[in-house]
Amino acid sequence: MSFYKSNGIKIAGMTCVVPKNRITVESFSSIFGEEIPAKFSAGTGIKAMYKALPEQTASDLATAAAESLFEKIEINRDDIGLMLLVTQSPDYRRPSSANVIHKRLDLPIDCACMEINLGCSGFIYGLQTAMSLMASTSSDQQYGLLLMGETASKLVDPHDKSIVMMYGDAGAAILLEKTSESISSTTLLRSDGSRYKAIILPAGGFRDMNPRYEKFMCRDGIERSLYDIYMDGTSVFSFSITDVPKALNDYLEYTETSINDYDSFIFHQANEFIIKQLVRKLKLIKDTVPISLDRYGNTGGISIPLTMCDAYGENASEIKKVLMAGFGIGLSWGVTSIPVNIGNIYPITETSDYYIGGKITPEML
Repeated sequence: MSFYKSNGIKIAGMTCVVPKNRITVESFSSIFGEEIPAKFSAGTGIKAMYKALPEQTASDLATAAAESLFEKIEINRDDIGLMLLVTQSPDYRRPSSANVIHKRLDLPIDCACMEINLGCSGFIYGLQTAMSLMASTSSDQQYGLLLMGETASKLVDPHDKSIVMMYGDAGAAILLEKTSESISSTTLLRSDGSRYKAIILPAGGFRDMNPRYEKFMCRDGIERSLYDIYMDGTSVFSFSITDVPKALNDYLEYTETSINDYDSFIFHQANEFIIKQLVRKLKLIKDTVPISLDRYGNTGGISIPLTMCDAYGENASEIKKVLMAGFGIGLSWGVTSIPVNIGNIYPITETSDYYIGGKITPEML
């Protein structure tokens, strides 16, 4: 099994931002009537979400989260030796948005940076990748920065009643620090490429760069174009309530731990019914499983740090052992746990910031 271990790396800070543009599910009654939004909220638990402003990108949200973190934790940016960006909503086809953020944050040349193209499992994969790289370097730079940004709401047909009321946009920044403290983490990572079509946006990549824009009827009875996100809800639901609980139980068995060894359980905020199924199958106490999707929607991989900021952003210093699981597009899923000082987790803030110089015009080339 794909288990990975890291030692001597701790979470030194965590912030999340959302766009200054709150949308309620109820407001979609002007498009779908009153019954469909009401049923959607009842089935998913989502009542509102924040959607990116027209000029905002995922890198804007990730940058805003990082700057918010730097306002709260005083560090020398020259001491940051690694920066990873997890996103599936890049600014350009090339170069990586990670390099754009590197410039905007004024990080040093000796700071390695790269982008990871993952969605709902992105926090788990990104965290383990960052910790592994930091643990293997001989550099004396003490910090690593894991950034996340997503604007999936821009990739959904506005009349797709199955998911247009689901996706929220957000950004996250997690500061990692090398430490002599006795801190260790174990991570389980899994993938199943045979199910890559379960959540897919077919057009715009190099397989089919510029297909004609036309809508067609999908198997679920909803009209979409190839430029819109498609999700096979039935197969994704089945995956979430079978493969994910199995991974969590495999993790507990491998680490020789039980649910009683953890203070809280932070799951990807897919929808309320899936989370309830995980709680039931693992026999968890409801109060140990924070929920944020009711107010922020499904923010993909960012939903894990977002839920932590929502639950613990106002708390005083206290060490909690947190078990986390992310799962979704790919299909890709992972489980990890790490002791976290919740005093280093900060409240969610709103932003309307965007990179004015980011839009390239002919005159600039």
